[in-house]
Amino acid sequence: MKLLVGDANLIFLKNISEYVEKITWSGDTKQVARKLQFTVVHNPYDAIMPQVLPRIGDRVLLQTDEGSTIFFGLVFDDDRTGSSRVVSYLAYDMMYYVNQSDVNNVYEGLVEDVTRNILRDVGVLEGSIAQTGITVYMPCMGKKAYEGIMMAYTQAARQNGKKYIPVITDINHVSIVEKGTLCGVVIDGSYNTIEESYKQTLQQMVNKIVITDKDGNILDFVQDFDTQINGTVQKVLKQEDNKDVYAEAHNLLNGIDQTASVTATSDPCAVSGYSILIQDSVTGLYGQFYIESDTHTFSGAKEEMQLTLAFENLMDEKELEKKKEETKADDEKQR
Repeated sequence: MKLLVGDANLIFLKNISEYVEKITWSGDTKQVARKLQFTVVHNPYDAIMPQVLPRIGDRVLLQTDEGSTIFFGLVFDDDRTGSSRVVSYLAYDMMYYVNQSDVNNVYEGLVEDVTRNILRDVGVLEGSIAQTGITVYMPCMGKKAYEGIMMAYTQAARQNGKKYIPVITDINHVSIVEKGTLCGVVIDGSYNTIEESYKQTLQQMVNKIVITDKDGNILDFVQDFDTQINGTVQKVLKQEDNKDVYAEAHNLLNGIDQTASVTATSDPCAVSGYSILIQDSVTGLYGQFYIESDTHTFSGAKEEMQLTLAFENLMDEKELEKKKEETKADDEKQR
């Protein structure tokens, strides 16, 4: 791997790879922006040693040995101590700005057009935007740009059954892709796997939902009879206006939780939001699994990745704000 740093114009890129002690490149479907952490060897008392330390705001590129850029971002943190001979850095990719910037607008139109308008409003370059053909009305007052995008695509997902996630493509463009798309990586216990783990637990089991009205009167029950052989854990759900209480109840039901993780030889294609294929006879993991978080570590000749996997493809759903007339109607009902 090669690590290059430069100024905003990327005119004078400096390869500092030989002075980098360790690189950690990671992402998580719940954190949105991918990050790069790295440590650079530094001895202020050695006059011969070149001064290669990046500065806050410098651009950072992580490239494969073949020259493909897998990360582009800005240095946000510079952490050093007097006794240490290394300086630690933290950089985020362009998704940071989508997650941190507010929008204050009413968007209306196709989900994909709304997304393009949100990205333009926060000054982020757009890449390939997943087409849905679904129209939404989107009040986004003081919402994060990321929330606005996911509000739009949540509506699309509920109509077409697909899952979506924003990712960075072409170095610094924001694209919307179908979450869970196979990335082409196959984990095989016989040659590229270092460690795998698989766990099942009932500790979060909920198999009975008691539905009540606003005054606490029981209206109905939603149950998962298949798991009640293990006992019954129930939750109470109060009915609310403009919400599908039965859909909420079914979302609360939870049976056996399955989690898996794998440590393997690093492959830059295996990142959060995509899926991989696993075939391992020891743990019994076979089939397609969804990457929820990934950490790729590069230190010397060692290149490893740790993947947290999910058995189900879940999307970060965001609810639409109500229209003014809907809010007014709710207030009148409550009076």
